Amino acid sequence: MYRNVINELVSWYEEKRRRILFIKGAHGVGKTWTVKDFATAYFSSQKYIDCAEYPAFANIIAGVKPEKENTTDEASESEDSEDSILLSKEDLDDMSIGARVLDMDFLLEEHFENAKLSESLLIFDNVQDIPECANFFYEFSKSHKDYNICLIASTMEITEYEYTHQDVFNIIRMRPMTFEEYMIANKAHPFMNAIRNNKDKPLTSLEVNAISVMLKEYLLIGGMPGAVAAYLKNKDYNDVRPIQLKLLEDYRALIKNKFTQALGQRCKRIWKSIPKQLTKDNKKFMYRFVDSNARSREYSEATQALCNLGIARKLPRLEKGVMPLEDYVDYKAFELFYIDHGLLRAAYGLPMNEELTIEEIFVEENGAIAEQFLFQELSHNVGNLYYWTSGATARVPFVYEGENGPIPVDIRFISNKKAQNIKAFLAKTPDTELTLKISLDQVSMDGKVLNIPAYGLWNM
Repeated sequence: MYRNVINELVSWYEEKRRRILFIKGAHGVGKTWTVKDFATAYFSSQKYIDCAEYPAFANIIAGVKPEKENTTDEASESEDSEDSILLSKEDLDDMSIGARVLDMDFLLEEHFENAKLSESLLIFDNVQDIPECANFFYEFSKSHKDYNICLIASTMEITEYEYTHQDVFNIIRMRPMTFEEYMIANKAHPFMNAIRNNKDKPLTSLEVNAISVMLKEYLLIGGMPGAVAAYLKNKDYNDVRPIQLKLLEDYRALIKNKFTQALGQRCKRIWKSIPKQLTKDNKKFMYRFVDSNARSREYSEATQALCNLGIARKLPRLEKGVMPLEDYVDYKAFELFYIDHGLLRAAYGLPMNEELTIEEIFVEENGAIAEQFLFQELSHNVGNLYYWTSGATARVPFVYEGENGPIPVDIRFISNKKAQNIKAFLAKTPDTELTLKISLDQVSMDGKVLNIPAYGLWNM
């Protein structure tokens, strides 16, 4: 399935001096498939290494000194394995970076039988748990300037290297499929063109109906590529929920296996509480709803750990709608979202009912599904998002930075509640030049209010 991130990969391919490509994203968002699909189209060959499957590569990258060989028959029988290649090299005794680079050359030569690696895309997958990964490939690339290297990691963590070595690494982050990508997967290009032209030409009832069908499907399925592919294969919702539940179970197992017992338990409690907290009128994440005895300093690390995995996302609160918005963020107050609205519906146990209307889906769980969907779509298009509150009387679910001022987002397919009152924001921020209203109506402009239909957010 086509992913928009391909455009970024093509830009990397066209670089005069290609940096190390580093693809990050949560488990299940389609990183490996996308990179392999791209490599098939743009390179004569691809050389793929799963570092979780071949620990010899991971050991060299991390500089882990292997255990001494034992003299048992079993050990002798395994001398030809890839791990034993690592054990046989004397240069590993000092574990210097130079020795490790040489060992990587040796192991690659053995693994790919003298292939011309400079003509391939060299892919190292599952590098997220390898210490010193970025540092190793930084050094490795110095002596292999003709190599095209791609690293894939199941993480969204922002690391020091992204700032200090931007000339060496091209970091690309992947998230679940957007509605635009879902439409592309449905080969709905004529309807996408209609949405693009909607500012000048109203959609016909036929176009609205067809687009609404796809939007409802996307709202039920979500944007995880595995779930989307399963549905499109047979057009059967019964094929979707098992995949969603498996992903949720994978995330729980990941939390258990990746962290210490204490941190893992806190992560599990936070992860479990997200759906419930999103149903509240004031969706500010409260640690006391996770654990009655919870203290923020104990649970903040767990919250960040979930965000680093990419399975949870923070929406920070704005104290003022004053530019630049980043200067007025209260990072101690935030809302916590899931990775995907389809997985959120699965966590709630909501039915995969094709009889549901879009309006009914948007009011599920007090509008939680709607806000999760909008959070994903808006953040993909406008970048950093925030929310704003004024005491206990008003809440603007999303605010982002426009060219000339803050742009508050008014949601109009959810009943207007006092907690979602945008008027308070405008009263306190009179210089606001534009309000974005999201509804199911077609594109229109009324004074300073721009209405965009939910299905057209990708075309903002």
